[in-house]
Amino acid sequence: MVISAAFQTRARTIDHLGREQIADCPTAISELWKNAYDAYARNVSLNIFDGDTPVATLVDDGHGMSLDDIINKWLTVGTESKAIKKDIPYEDRNGIDHIRAKQGQKGIGRLSCAALGSLMLLVSKKKDSPLVACLLDWRIFENPYLMLNDIKIPIMECSDKNELITVIPEMFDALMGNLWGDGDDILRDNRIEQAWENYSELEKNENNDITKEAIENTVINAFFEERHFQSWPVWNNKTTHGTAMFIAGIHDDLIAQLSTDAGSEAQGAEVRAKERFLQTLNSFVNPFKREEEEQITDFKTSVIAWNGNLQRFIIDEVRNFDISNFDQLEHIVEGNIDENGLFSGRVKAFGEWFDNITVKPKTVYKTRKDTRFGPFFLRLGTFEVIRKNSTLSDEQHATFDRIRDQFGGVMVFRDDLRVMPYGREDNDFFEIEKRRSKNAGLYMFSNRACFGGVYITKEHNPNLRDKAGREGIIDNKASKLFREIVENILIEIAKRFIGRASNIRDEKLEEINAKHAALKADEDRKKLLRKEQRRVKTSIQRDRISLEHLRNEFYEISQLLSDKNNFKELEELLQLKENIDVLDGTLKNLSLGSVPRNLGSIEKDYRQYRDLEIDAKSLLKQINNSVYLALDHFTVKDDYSIAEKDFRSKAAILHAKIRKFSNKGRNILKEETLRFEEITNNTNKAFHEKTSQYLSDLQENRTSLKKTLENLDLAYQIQDIEISQTYAPYITALESLREEIDLEGLAISSVNENTRLKKQVEQVNALAQLGITVEIIGHEIEGFDMTIERGINRLSSTNLDEYQKNALSSITQAHQSLSDSWRFLSPLKLSGDKVRAFLSGKDIFDYVNHFFNIKFEKDSIEFSCSTNFLDISLYDQPARIYPVFINLVNNSR
Repeated sequence: MVISAAFQTRARTIDHLGREQIADCPTAISELWKNAYDAYARNVSLNIFDGDTPVATLVDDGHGMSLDDIINKWLTVGTESKAIKKDIPYEDRNGIDHIRAKQGQKGIGRLSCAALGSLMLLVSKKKDSPLVACLLDWRIFENPYLMLNDIKIPIMECSDKNELITVIPEMFDALMGNLWGDGDDILRDNRIEQAWENYSELEKNENNDITKEAIENTVINAFFEERHFQSWPVWNNKTTHGTAMFIAGIHDDLIAQLSTDAGSEAQGAEVRAKERFLQTLNSFVNPFKREEEEQITDFKTSVIAWNGNLQRFIIDEVRNFDISNFDQLEHIVEGNIDENGLFSGRVKAFGEWFDNITVKPKTVYKTRKDTRFGPFFLRLGTFEVIRKNSTLSDEQHATFDRIRDQFGGVMVFRDDLRVMPYGREDNDFFEIEKRRSKNAGLYMFSNRACFGGVYITKEHNPNLRDKAGREGIIDNKASKLFREIVENILIEIAKRFIGRASNIRDEKLEEINAKHAALKADEDRKKLLRKEQRRVKTSIQRDRISLEHLRNEFYEISQLLSDKNNFKELEELLQLKENIDVLDGTLKNLSLGSVPRNLGSIEKDYRQYRDLEIDAKSLLKQINNSVYLALDHFTVKDDYSIAEKDFRSKAAILHAKIRKFSNKGRNILKEETLRFEEITNNTNKAFHEKTSQYLSDLQENRTSLKKTLENLDLAYQIQDIEISQTYAPYITALESLREEIDLEGLAISSVNENTRLKKQVEQVNALAQLGITVEIIGHEIEGFDMTIERGINRLSSTNLDEYQKNALSSITQAHQSLSDSWRFLSPLKLSGDKVRAFLSGKDIFDYVNHFFNIKFEKDSIEFSCSTNFLDISLYDQPARIYPVFINLVNNSR
């Protein structure tokens, strides 16, 4: 006999589809953000609050849900709304004219909120409808003995937020009916009681905490406070519709975001949680779109950590990596890929664009409707990680190297929203790192050093669907072909333009190396300048008294020579001449020689020393002239003997000087020879010492071949650079000595030539430092300003007497004036993120007029502009534009 039976669903199915199905906590957040996008929200925010029990709130300003929506849609798993193309009516689209592409696919994404925390209060409000609240404890669904249809979820409809606060304890009591029963159905109560007895016994046998006891000990009022509700715009009456999730017992990944420890102070697990969080949720909305391209501009995401009353933005649009940053990369490939896999676009290699580039697919693809991958777009950029090979400035290279762990990765965007987990460090969908482990020089693209990614759409790429757990695209034939096409493009671009096999790379590296050589020479000039400044300072401190004594001795000799009666014998005069030659040698030893033009703080001491030296040389010249004249007055039978004696005296002085320098030179050469041999021995051993551990780890199966090859390649590149930087200066210096090139003279001359320009730069830097100092203080003021504003808003909503109201009004006006003044200066900030904006002529005119308003009135100055100026439009950083016009107007005044 044929019998029929229906599927029976246990409560744990919800846990499987939600908490266990989703990849991780950040991925769950991304799913809920996509739900907010589907609800036509303009803003969605995750707030994480500290406290004895940390709480998270995920709030949006979407169209919200009514009581019927929560019962028949939110609490119904696998709804048909994503399967049936039914557009949201305009009145629920939050003023958004266009139809958004739906992101959800399977109707289970909402269950991912179970991955954020154990207890959740869901509150939603539709326009012109009352508040609706729903309370869930996801731990209930972990019980494998409960039947799903035995669980009742408490739902309440409230007229306002005050009523909601009062009914939460009542909802909690109703929720406890899923542990104890509620008396309405005896059979259900018995099933529930038996299910929890079985589950508790199972947990005891496995030495686990008892879930039922943990739920029973939950005190709802201790979790949700007024400051948590204040994070929802509907609660603050800023909007009339939206949805909020208030979550307690939050995941460790969320708690980690509350830590303010620096990276060096944080623990390993905490650091990894923060990194994974940022890698997943940064660039959630595609930031790599140009101004003229269609893009999402009406959906903003943010993550805010609240430490007390101070908020800290972890993710927001200002801190994002956008197209202006992307365009600074030195290597870029961007273009369209048609339905046959043909790439047509352009390539930027070492800062130079090449247009009309095509890359053919590896083969002709034959696809059906269910295997077709469809056309898509590729925009990917990278940079030379090794500094000496890069065309970027030091600042740009340092910036990209610093942020690549946070914003780097080859991402995939569907309808301009991130597809997970692509772009994260642990994902290598296009096998970029696998190829690099074989030949890093040939396959130049590196996953963490790449920015941008691939753009697909639901309309043109319907077969590229997500897995249920959001662990990537389903592994079907369409996704295999999609991956193969992207891999082929990256391989070909690397071979033709930026990899080791590219002729372009060879040519560009010659230019880059020449540029870096010039920069190295400039650095060497600076080093020599510092060395010369130290030499001059040391010489002045050591020799100044000796020079003064020598000058005084010359003066005394000149006084003796002024009286002809002091030297009546030839021998006395010749002895004096010999003594003068010795003193002349001493003066030469005390001379500073060539000095750089910029001596900094010792400039005054140098001038005084130089004046002493000039005075001594002048006296010496007078003395020599007097001696020569005196010798001419003597009748000498043997002039040759006198000259010979003078020759021997001078030769002895020169030989002594030569011996001094030669001994010093031999000692230096001996020391350098020993040091050179030591350097050679160390560099011969360095590569083996640095890499032997990698091979040992591989042999002991502590690491993978891929990781070992990556480490060996990186160590090789670093060692190659260090060898060149160590030996090249030695060889160059020795060759210059052989060619009799005066390196020191050339360097000092170059240093003096750059002194004037350096002074100008120092003046500009001094001005910039002043602005940056003001801005640093400004960040603190901004936080205090927000805290004061929240405090004033809370006071204004309390019952105050007339005196208190007047006092509060005065405080509010003073705070508003202070805030206006501060915000007026904020567009002039210099450091931090370089935020660009559209500026009209009217914006510039209003800003300058406000800046000089008091001065204009005081001096009776009429300030105006033409209509043409009002119509101009600029896209740039306000901090670069406003000061120009302020300076122009100030000069005109």
